[in-house]
Amino acid sequence: MTELLAQVQFQEALVSLTLIAAIATDLKYQKIFNKLTFPIMAIGSSWWIIQGQPWFGLQGLAVGFGMTFPAFALGRTLRAGDAKLMMAVGALLGPGINFRACLMMYLISIPFGLTVLAYKGRLGNLLPALRAGIGRATGQQVKDVPTTVVAYAPVIGVAVGLVYFTDWLTFWGPL
Repeated sequence: MTELLAQVQFQEALVSLTLIAAIATDLKYQKIFNKLTFPIMAIGSSWWIIQGQPWFGLQGLAVGFGMTFPAFALGRTLRAGDAKLMMAVGALLGPGINFRACLMMYLISIPFGLTVLAYKGRLGNLLPALRAGIGRATGQQVKDVPTTVVAYAPVIGVAVGLVYFTDWLTFWGPL
């Protein structure tokens, strides 16, 4: 066990603790707090600067932003804390892992989201919510559609774990 712990990298341990904290707060408060994500973004970016790879953490952060902001801005399928959590993961683990983690997150989110909507009896709201998201994306004035808040941090945690510990979504080779 001590050999395993000696092999754990700083950023791996920190991303694990960050995901655990985010999952706990998201399940309890349905919120991922800025006081968790912003310091992790700064620590991750600083870590890679110290390691002599100043752009690595920033590229990971940018990948997290680029792949999650549209879902937040257009469809509200992700909330801001979820997007910032993916940015923090990217700052720690870099662009390649974060790119695959974002893809995995979206793949997992479809069955997860449909299951939650079915459980809460809100499947009938799916099409109106999609129409509203498309309307917002095209600049139309749309009336608000009731949304179902879903704790998304567990999906992010599973996605990061699957990508980090398996070779899933690496069919194009390492990034």
